[in-house]
Amino acid sequence: MRGVITCSGIIVVIALIVMIHASITGNNIRRDEVNRSLDGAMDFAFDRMGDVYADKYFTTYDAGKRQQILTDLMEEFCVVLSERVASDGNVTVKLIDSDLDRGLFQIGVTEEYEYPFGGRTGKCYYEKTYSFN
Repeated sequence: MRGVITCSGIIVVIALIVMIHASITGNNIRRDEVNRSLDGAMDFAFDRMGDVYADKYFTTYDAGKRQQILTDLMEEFCVVLSERVASDGNVTVKLIDSDLDRGLFQIGVTEEYEYPFGGRTGKCYYEKTYSFN
């Protein structure tokens, strides 16, 4: 009887250790996946945004249409970013600061995602400053 109780206790402890290890490993893998995906997608989206910025027809906008220029650039950024993000999280893009004369843009991107085990949610935030010059 004593052996059965001891074996049962050891099995329960091993099962708990395996579950804890799986949840920690799963959370770390998910966080790393989102970080790499979001960082690479932002860089690629900025490169594509630069193609729009350097377009000869795009440079014909006058100074009175700055808001339209920013809207066009950010729409291109968002479209490309949504195509490139490899996870199933919710992505929010925010233009923090911009200087069209110097070609500077500061963009913040937040991605909210769910962990695979436990139903918790996490956030990943990147803020980058890009220059076209």
